[in-house]
Amino acid sequence: MSSLENELHGQVRVRTIPHLDPEAKAAVSRFEWQSHGLVIRQGDRIVYTASDHRANGYDAHVALREALGLPLDCR
Repeated sequence: MSSLENELHGQVRVRTIPHLDPEAKAAVSRFEWQSHGLVIRQGDRIVYTASDHRANGYDAHVALREALGLPLDCR
């Protein structure tokens, strides 16, 4: 996920939140995850979410490209 900022030429911002951070704990509670997860948002709209070890980089990548209106093989 961290390479997405460069790959998409600044169209996205990647933020990783430590699992003990209050914001991370709130997300775990909100999404009813066991311990952690992945959320991709476009403004207030959630584009992709996956819990715990179900987060799939490929699926997240596809969802993000669709939200941005980019073809999957765009580089």
